[in-house]
Amino acid sequence: MIVLSRNVLLGLFLLSVMCSAVAGHHQDEHMEHSEMIHEQKSSSCADDDSCEMAHGIVVSLNKDKKKIVLDHGEIKNINMSPMTMPFSVESTSLMQDLVKGDHVLFYVENVDGELIIKEMVKSKK
Repeated sequence: MIVLSRNVLLGLFLLSVMCSAVAGHHQDEHMEHSEMIHEQKSSSCADDDSCEMAHGIVVSLNKDKKKIVLDHGEIKNINMSPMTMPFSVESTSLMQDLVKGDHVLFYVENVDGELIIKEMVKSKK
């Protein structure tokens, strides 16, 4: 059986703590970088070929409250199944020409737990 001195054990412990701290710092930098990429990608969906818009049908809208209810298909960027639900809309200008029954293509983001439509255009069926 190998007996290690107190100094060797202390050195090994400090080395493991330092390695963990360096690995954690590197992971934080990586997460910040991927968050920056996501923010850049979502800033304008219309200019981004990799930004996939979802399809929906307008069920109701309230321009004063910037709310819209959509019967939507799968929303891949937030991993959501098809359903009918309300969304907040970033700008009322996105809703100005819409009426109940219109088909739309839209891009939504989860902003602090609230689903906000950032881009939306009328579409053909």
